[in-house]
Amino acid sequence: MDDLVKEVIPLLQYLIPGFLTAWIFYSLTAFKRPDTFGQIVQALIFTLVIHGTVLAIGSICLWIGVHWGSIGKWDAKAEAIWSFVIAVSVGVSSCYLATSDKLHSWLRTRGVTEQTSYPNEWYSTFSTYERFVVLHLHDERRLYGWPREWPSEPTQGQFVIQNPAWLDDKGKKLPFGAEFLVIDVSKVQWVEFDQE
Repeated sequence: MDDLVKEVIPLLQYLIPGFLTAWIFYSLTAFKRPDTFGQIVQALIFTLVIHGTVLAIGSICLWIGVHWGSIGKWDAKAEAIWSFVIAVSVGVSSCYLATSDKLHSWLRTRGVTEQTSYPNEWYSTFSTYERFVVLHLHDERRLYGWPREWPSEPTQGQFVIQNPAWLDDKGKKLPFGAEFLVIDVSKVQWVEFDQE
């Protein structure tokens, strides 16, 4: 048993940066967590990127130390600190790329992909077209307002509508004095993006 623990602990220490990066990514984005196997594969990919980067940083630091003077020792502690810094940086950078659509937009202009970086079309539409919406409810009422928050999927979650107003049959806005209204997506039949 002691031999197993001695083998498992270094392996976990090696994998922790990748799991930290994956945790940051799924905690800060609207993406659904994959199944356990998918999470492990992604953590392993992040681990490979992190440790490759740390290896490159270590080589650069050792080269600088030899040619320009040393400011410290490259040891397991320095490697662990750099692994943590790179893990957090890769996690936050991945979140930025996934939520800003910058990378996919660049790839689309070069004909590499037609995909967006968003988790689904619903989320992509709300992120891309920032404007007032009309929520057509199942009971035939229409709610107008600015979507401050929206569900990441069309089947579950809530809309948070700022300065909501009901629309009458002629499209006239009838505000009811609330600054925000939270409405469950299950009450919404369809969403119209206003042209204003």
